[in-house]
Amino acid sequence: MTKTKVQVDTSPPRPRRKRQIHWLPKALKVVFLVVFLGPMLLAVLNAFRYNADIFRYGGTLTWRSFVPFPGTFENFVSAWQLPAFPLQLLNSIVLAVTQSTATVLLALLAAFALARLKFRFRGVIFYGILITMFLPFEALAAPMFLVVKGLGQVDTFWGLLLPWIAAPIAIFTLRQAIADIPPSFDEAVMLDGGGLRHVLMHVILPNVWPAMVTVWLTTFIYVWDSFLWPLIVVHDPAQQLAQVGIINLINPNRIDYGTLFAASLMATAPVVILFLLLQRFYREGSVSSGLK
Repeated sequence: MTKTKVQVDTSPPRPRRKRQIHWLPKALKVVFLVVFLGPMLLAVLNAFRYNADIFRYGGTLTWRSFVPFPGTFENFVSAWQLPAFPLQLLNSIVLAVTQSTATVLLALLAAFALARLKFRFRGVIFYGILITMFLPFEALAAPMFLVVKGLGQVDTFWGLLLPWIAAPIAIFTLRQAIADIPPSFDEAVMLDGGGLRHVLMHVILPNVWPAMVTVWLTTFIYVWDSFLWPLIVVHDPAQQLAQVGIINLINPNRIDYGTLFAASLMATAPVVILFLLLQRFYREGSVSSGLK
């Protein structure tokens, strides 16, 4: 009788591979894309539709819902021919550019002082700035309006600009960026006979300009989208901003939806184009170390 040897596998069992669901992350991305970009796409399509087509195809799911055919540019012409809308767009551009630039310059000087200069109550001032970041707009609107009214700046450009020109978040962001630069760079400039102006121009600025662009762009978007403060402090349509002007197009008796969508698209286009041009600097908002 022949004996047969049976080999027993004593190696540890192989772990069972878990099935990876590769499609789930992509599906979630598609869902979020539809949720966030769907209303914007709908607004763009309706801006090129006649009012009758907006009601006919706006709530259906046919190919006509996604293709504005027959399209029209009359809505944009009607929006541009509104009595004050072009001037309100110009007001928004001037205010956003002016306030963003002034905010960056003032915040840079304040951040430089808080990060580099040593003086009494520096910490108290810095934490005081941090506290104001957590105050809601509703808590500041009434006292700020009383100040603006007392200065006689209601219905003026300065009434829109001055109350929010020193943004705490801008000071905090640039202060943190400057604090990341090694102080040895300042000492090197001082040893060469330079002063604080040379430190600011040759050490701070070359290293924090990405953060400055980030603050500028963030402030621009915030000012461009502001609604409550212009609504409170400005009553003259010629001094008003585009966002408030668009809301005034909503008439309880009759709403021209085509013109409303076209005006909204015209008010959105500048900030979208600006963000696409500066998005690389917006992502980089950190400080690069080293002298340039």
